[in-house]
Amino acid sequence: MSAPRPIKTRLFTPGPVEVPPRVLRALSQPPPHHRTEGFRATLLAVTEKLRALHGTAGEVWLLPASGTGAMEAAVSNLMSPERRALAIGGGKFGERWAGLLEAWGVPHQTLEVEWGASVDPAAVEAALEQGGPFDTVFATHSETSTGALHDIQAIARITRARGVRLVVDAITSLAIHPLPQDEWGVDVVVCGSQKGLMIPPGIATLSLAPWAASAIDQAALPRYYFDLRKARKSLAGGETAFTPPVSLVLALAESLAMIEEEGLVAVHERHGALSRATRAGATALGFTAFAARPSHAVTALRPPAGIEAGAVVKRLRERHGMILAGGQDRLKGVILRAGHMGAYDLADIQALVGALGECARALGGPAPVRDPVLAASEAWDRA
Repeated sequence: MSAPRPIKTRLFTPGPVEVPPRVLRALSQPPPHHRTEGFRATLLAVTEKLRALHGTAGEVWLLPASGTGAMEAAVSNLMSPERRALAIGGGKFGERWAGLLEAWGVPHQTLEVEWGASVDPAAVEAALEQGGPFDTVFATHSETSTGALHDIQAIARITRARGVRLVVDAITSLAIHPLPQDEWGVDVVVCGSQKGLMIPPGIATLSLAPWAASAIDQAALPRYYFDLRKARKSLAGGETAFTPPVSLVLALAESLAMIEEEGLVAVHERHGALSRATRAGATALGFTAFAARPSHAVTALRPPAGIEAGAVVKRLRERHGMILAGGQDRLKGVILRAGHMGAYDLADIQALVGALGECARALGGPAPVRDPVLAASEAWDRA
């Protein structure tokens, strides 16, 4: 008789993430019309909470798109054909900035970074001094493809001192890592809804720091759907320029309430504990962290010698109902990626590393150096 198949699915992907029951209930409400006083009030309240989450006194807009839509909006609303940009690589999503700049015909240079490494701020400084002048730096905070965290605070100190704009992809760092936009001096921050915001895909956010308010009026690239000038004008009346994903806005109102109730500092600390516990449990089984400076959003792991990462991902899915992601591009078959953004706690990580242990045994991995569940639990308790 074959072993019973799992009866439920658990998402441990780098997005989308598990949607909490409270958010699912909000999603189930009959969708309101978006040109009503009730929805206007909801949109304005959500925008204010997003402003606090982004850490800015400036403007924040909701865009009906994935996070890449906000990235594209940042390029088309800030850049002009004569303005040069520096794109910081280091992974699939760092390279996406370069791809967007190429698509829009913006002259740019890419600062290459080894995948799994975090960019050295000194290398950014050197690139600005030796390869400039540059108008804008496009960077990634948490690199989803490698699990690496980049030092945006240090990069912002460099760009602000030189009068260079800084645009940051915070798609897997907002509501996971501290990123106080105004305090650090970041001009633009973009995010997507299916990560730390805990709702399904479909909303992107873009925040513009107060001192950068005029930037969207000075750009000279064509814009229409993602024209932030239209978004600015509409939001003044509590509306969006085009039809918004109304049900997702209701869901976002609930998820932002959850973050507010837990407290943003506590949310950041919990994600740190999730990251530590995942690495500790996996390390006990012979897995190794791929990133030198790991993000708290997603843990990228190399399996023990002799085990192919794709085989682990497949067995986790088929045997345990746990959906993880493999590596992308040059990392396909090399690493697996466990996402733990949003409403995850110690019990989730205990289940994950326990399942990883079963997979490692079944696939011929080494004997664990210690109990992975105990290792994860002890790491969780460490301050």
